[in-house]
Amino acid sequence: VSTQSSGSSGINAEYGEESLKDLDRNGDGVISVDEYVADLLADEEDHANQPEWIQLERQHFHEYRDQNKDGVVDLDELRDWFQPEGGSPALSEATHLVRQSDKNNDGHLSPQEILDSYQVFVGSQATDFGRMLHTEL
Repeated sequence: VSTQSSGSSGINAEYGEESLKDLDRNGDGVISVDEYVADLLADEEDHANQPEWIQLERQHFHEYRDQNKDGVVDLDELRDWFQPEGGSPALSEATHLVRQSDKNNDGHLSPQEILDSYQVFVGSQATDFGRMLHTEL
């Protein structure tokens, strides 16, 4: 597996705007950490008892997603999230999944680590993208 970019031209502006519209629940044009978490918990029945992985996602929102540290993710930050400069969205998401799930920090995922972190994979944008693609087909 290569980690080199194949020269992707960037995320389609319409896709970024559509994603913002989907995630921006209060219509203010930006994504707050609560809106981000609400999207991750969309399939969860018990929102009051947030799983441990949600706390990690909150931390990642502030550390990685909110690049200018203003407390929200705007359209430009959303585009960078989906299409990081010099990288592919798939590679970015795969790296995120490994970081979240690799409990022994050996750079590889064992079957047990994957099973123990199933919620990370279920909440992944890669999984959502696959579901959207399947629905559209």
